[in-house]
This record gives sequence, structure tokens and C-alpha cells, in this order.
Amino acid sequence: MGLLDLRRRLMNLEESKARKRIPLSQLKPGLYVVELDRSWLETPFMFHRMYIKDMADVALLEKHGVREVVVEIERDADGTAPNPQDPSAQVGGENGSMARPAAAKKAGRADEQVLQPLVRELSVAKSIHQEALAAAQGIFDGAGRGSALNSPRARQTVNDLLSSVTRSPEASLLLTQMSRFQNDLFTHAVNVCVLSLVVGTLEGFSHDVSELGLGALLHDIGQMRLPRNLIRKPDAFTDQERRLVEQHPALGAAILEQAKDIPVPVQHIVMEHHERLNGTGYPLQSRGDDISPLSQIVAITDVYDAMITGRCGVIQRPIDVLRQLYLDANAGAFDRDLVEKVIRSLGVYPVGSLVELNTGERGIVLAANRADTLRPTIRLVLSRDGLPLSKGPIVSLAEEESIVLGRQVRRTLDPGRERVDIMGHLRLATELAA
Repeated sequence: MGLLDLRRRLMNLEESKARKRIPLSQLKPGLYVVELDRSWLETPFMFHRMYIKDMADVALLEKHGVREVVVEIERDADGTAPNPQDPSAQVGGENGSMARPAAAKKAGRADEQVLQPLVRELSVAKSIHQEALAAAQGIFDGAGRGSALNSPRARQTVNDLLSSVTRSPEASLLLTQMSRFQNDLFTHAVNVCVLSLVVGTLEGFSHDVSELGLGALLHDIGQMRLPRNLIRKPDAFTDQERRLVEQHPALGAAILEQAKDIPVPVQHIVMEHHERLNGTGYPLQSRGDDISPLSQIVAITDVYDAMITGRCGVIQRPIDVLRQLYLDANAGAFDRDLVEKVIRSLGVYPVGSLVELNTGERGIVLAANRADTLRPTIRLVLSRDGLPLSKGPIVSLAEEESIVLGRQVRRTLDPGRERVDIMGHLRLATELAA
């Protein structure tokens, strides 16, 4: 079942008399849309939940291929729909607190299920990541000097990372997110390894996950056999240089073939991580089933990390990268089901992201919601009045009581520009949880 189909099924289970699927021709101003018949990744709209203000909104939906929508109108006792601009209609009331007992219980569950494992694992994961970076540099430098691949160290590094991911995927994803402005080869190798292990673990690749992680860690090792000045060149490659760079998967596979105890599937990952299902990749222009699923996962996480860290030239937002991956899948480059697995596992708003809500509150994403990627679990750090929250509640957006009135992510923010210390807030959470 694809991500879009899964989300539709969940939405259908929640449908009430106040929710109805209608053709676009019946959509009128004043109605509240909760679902479109197209994936959010195939449209320019950040959200697929919106009030229709006028017929211009309807025309915009039609322009982008929407033919059906699901609408929801929650009515008060007098039969009128709530005004989305009325502060009293927002969740939490005037003081921004969640007064309902049920909400307090949900916050307690979120704290127990998300925050506690994250804070317990965070310091351990940080040490494991630092050791993994040192190991990756040692392994890659050795390969660059022509030494035999240090297979035992590579395996141990993957096993340590996998143990941390198993205990708390959120802790490992947070550290990956915090290193997104470091785009050196060793950080990239560890990041792709972590991202692949998270996807493999959450999506049930249990029998292959160690090989997936090892292939991800070593996927770019062939670059160590290329001229250093070429790899570090800031400008665009010439055609000759590009052809040389495109040989690094084959060079990497040759290094692994000469090593001890490297499984064949790992060699395939290293050789195939730049291949594409439609034959547009390199170095062999392989197609379709000739490319292993494990290679495709690493290909997707490789592109994801390269784009959010700026290895492709410009640092991009995760939400834009996921949209591009989805479009690439529709064009035949990637398996759509695997792209959806990556989106489910990593989340549209990655762990550690600073987000602003429709209420004006701000929070740090603690966990993705695999059933509805637009509704993560967050810790509030700023009230709707702009006041810092040192002990802000943990809120699962998926458990908001009303789609119409509940909190939604409005946009992502740059923590540096907003002067929000992500790790500081989590350290405080660790002290409070102790």
C-alpha cells in the first residue's frame, strides 16, 4: 500500500457526517477542505487543509489538476461554522494552554513514548556518531592510500549505529539534522548510513538492514581513488571531468571486491547507488529490476542528504527535497513505493526541525508521524504570545481533536536565524526527565 493510499484509508476511517467527498464543481466559499485527490507532493500547496475564501481559490485548485476534494464543516449549536480567524476558536484558548484533561493525558503519553527514549539515547548516540565519523575517515583515508579495506571496523561502525537507531530513531535523525551544514565526504557517508538504517529498521528490512547500512556507509568510497583536486572542485565539471567522476561507483565496487567478508549485496549498493530505474543513471545505465531494492534505498537517501546539506550546490529544505524525490519517482527514476517509505520514515518535517504553527506557537519536531507525515510530534518552545516556554508541552498534531480547529504546521524556520538552541532545549528536557 502506497503512502497516499494509506493516508486516504486512515482519513476514511475517521470520516463523520461532517465530512464528504465532492467534485470540485460543488466547492464553494466557506467550506473547509481536508483532502485533495492529488498527493500534496504533486501540487504547489504546502497544505491540503484550507478554508475556501472565494472562487479564486477554487480556480487555483482546478488549475493544478484537482478534480475532487473532501470537505469538513464543524458546526456550533446554532448551526454556524467556526471562524478560523477567531482566537477563541483556536485550540488552547486565550492563554495558550491545553485545558482539556484528555489533552493532558495525550501529552503525558507523548512524553513517555517519544521524549524519554530520545533523551536517554541522545548522549549515547552523539558518542556513537563521533566514533562513526572518525571510523569513516580512517576507512576512507586507508582506501585512498591503497590499503586494504578495514572491513571489521566498517562492520562494527554499522552495528553501533544500528543499535542506536533501534533504541531511538529520533535521536539518530536529530544528530543527522544537526550536521546538515557539514558537507564533507565522511559526514555524508555516516548520514546516508543513518538515514538508510532508519528506513530499513522502520520499514521492516530486518534481514537485510546490516548489509543496507554497510553499503550506505561505503557507497562513495570510490571517490578516494579520484584526484583530490577534482573532488574538491567548487565549479562545474567539464564533460571529461564529469565522466571521470561518474566512475567512482565502479572504483568503489573494485575496492570492496578485493576486501574480505564484504557480501555481494553490499558491492551492488556501491556500484548501483547512482543508477536510476529509467536508465538515466551511471555508470552502467542499468534499468528496472537490474537495480537491487537496497541500492535504490541508498540512492534515495544519498540524494536526500546531498540536497539538504548543499553537496549539490544549494542547501534545500527537506520538504522541497522530498517533493523533488517524489517527482523523480513519477518520472521513473526511483521506485515510488520506496520513495514513500523514505518519506514515512524520515518525515516531511525532520526530527530537530523548528516549525511555526497556525496558532503562532513554535516548536521543535521530536518525532515523525508515519501515518500522516504532515502532523509530527513537537515540543512547544514559544507560546502564541511570543513568550519562551522552558517547560513547553509535547504535542502530537495527529491527536488534535479537530482538523479544522487543531494545530497545523504553517512553515519551517531556521533555528540560527531565530536564535533557538535546539540542542539546548533538548538538554533541558533531559534534565527535566531525569
